[in-house]
This record gives sequence, structure tokens and C-alpha cells, in this order.
Amino acid sequence: MLEGYNTQQKTELISFLKSMQGKHVSVNQIVEHFADIDVQIGLTTIYRQLNKLVEQGFVKKYYIDDTAGSCFEYIDPEVTDDTANYFHLKCEECDNLIHFACQEVIELQEHVKAEHGFSIDPVRTVFYGTCAKCIKLKEKQNDITK
Repeated sequence: MLEGYNTQQKTELISFLKSMQGKHVSVNQIVEHFADIDVQIGLTTIYRQLNKLVEQGFVKKYYIDDTAGSCFEYIDPEVTDDTANYFHLKCEECDNLIHFACQEVIELQEHVKAEHGFSIDPVRTVFYGTCAKCIKLKEKQNDITK
């Protein structure tokens, strides 16, 4: 159960985050969403509410790298949270951030710990490249220019 006083702005923010469940959203995306639907919500309010939701365990906060801001993901309290074992794929074309769990990468993680004495944090591990959607788009554009 969400703690604290539920303002209209908090309700709107939670509703938006729930609609984006399974996706990572930046503060800029949240601001753009509310501007698009003409809902007045200040940047300070967004940050304050996000921090409260993170503290309460309803939202996960991800730090990807020094150039990108944090992003957030709504966590359904009714669903078991197994995101602690997810690595991340970051598309350099569209900036999409994707959770992924891969047995081979998990085996690499275990190997690095056993053989090299180093524990990899999967939540903070990001592989950069191009997502399937952007690869298809590039291939389509290349076909058009041929």
C-alpha cells in the first residue's frame, strides 16, 4: 500500500509509471508525458515523488552511466521482483534500456567470481549496442538506398 498523502499529481505519476511497467523511463520522459496531456506537475514534485516511491519499493531507480540521467521502473508489488539478476542492454540508436537474463552471461558472472575473485553487479552492468528494432530499421534503410 502506498504511504503518505495521495495528491492528484502523485496519483497521475503512479498511473503513468504503471502504464509503462516493464520499461525504464527518465525524468525527461515523465515531464514530456505530462506536458503532452496538459497536466501541471513540477520537476521538484516529480523528483520528490519518485524518491518516495523508490524508498517504498514501488519504483526501481537505475544509474546507467555518467552521461545519462537515472531512469525509473514501476515494480508491481503483486509480482515477485527478480530484477536483481537482470543485466541491461542499452541501444545506442534509440536509447532504449532492456532487461535481460541470459544463462551464458550468468555463467560468465559466476566464472569471474570463482576464478578472478570479482563479483559483478548485474543491475549496474550495461552492454551497449543496437537493439533488434533499430537493426531492422537500418537494414530497411540500407535496402531503400540500394
